[in-house]
Amino acid sequence: TQAAADRFVRGGNSIGVANEWIKTHPTRKLFLASDSGATGIAPWKAAGVQAEAPSAGGSRGSMITRLILTTKAQDTLHAYWTVKERLDSQSTVVLLQNGMGMYEAIQREFYPSPQQYQKETASDIPTFIVGTNSHGCLRSQDEAEEFVTYHTAFGSCQFAVRASLLNPPPALPESALDTLTALSSLALDVSITNWSDLHHRLLLKLAANATINPVTALTDCRNGYLAPPPPDCDPQCVDQDYYKSMHSYLSSACAEISAIYARAHPHLHNELTARAIEDYVTHIAQTTARNRSSMLQDVASGRQTEVEWINGYLVRLGQQHGVPTPVNTLLYTLVKLKEASSHHTRY
Repeated sequence: TQAAADRFVRGGNSIGVANEWIKTHPTRKLFLASDSGATGIAPWKAAGVQAEAPSAGGSRGSMITRLILTTKAQDTLHAYWTVKERLDSQSTVVLLQNGMGMYEAIQREFYPSPQQYQKETASDIPTFIVGTNSHGCLRSQDEAEEFVTYHTAFGSCQFAVRASLLNPPPALPESALDTLTALSSLALDVSITNWSDLHHRLLLKLAANATINPVTALTDCRNGYLAPPPPDCDPQCVDQDYYKSMHSYLSSACAEISAIYARAHPHLHNELTARAIEDYVTHIAQTTARNRSSMLQDVASGRQTEVEWINGYLVRLGQQHGVPTPVNTLLYTLVKLKEASSHHTRY
């Protein structure tokens, strides 16, 4: 917004990243700025960044060659709309959102028929790079640090170019190669892969988000709520009824997701079995046991969640391929009701 842009300018046009992880891993650097001689050791700050509030409707303005879109999934279409007129075939757009279906939604909304725009508007279609990120970050709650983010857990990033819908596909523009080079140079364990490999990772991540996030949002619990007890845990200290119920839920949810994937992506059927998905979800719940999911944080703050692009996406994919989705439909409905309840007067 213009108000946020104004605050950013008054703050000296600087963005801060405070890397708590560096304290226990002193040999790693968050960012490498070889051109400036900086070491990249946190806290890191980029100064002299010019803030801009895009006007609704997207006035043409100066063209954008490299755009990294990190908005919440539910805000991405609107954000893209505000700058669409400043993108063309020489532009590259990086999409980094939770859930899936954002690339397809942009294509439907802004470039609906490849056959029709093949000659007329092909020059307006940018190259798209899709990414996934497992680093842990937390925005500062201090009003004096509005533009500071704390890097709380070191993870990894993967990126891949999405194949163009045009036939024949155009050559990658220089901006795409520059963007991939810039991303791979970050000291954030970045890998550039092909779309097939990244798609497999994204489907597993979607399964984890679809099973963990709604339950934590509805129960106000951390991710470890879904993890099995540690092997060395005294059996007398384990609520067996609760564990059986949670295991039953995970098995049902993962079996449903596997059935959806088998119809929608049959070439991955042997890799995305119910057992493989459940093992992955359990691993994520264990390794992020102390985390509060983004959906839980959104619900707690009265914000709209990304459930439309997580469980909602799976429900729509199931409907498209004739697969029943009772578990994901229930989770989707309950989270939407939870969202709505935060905007209603309580009596």
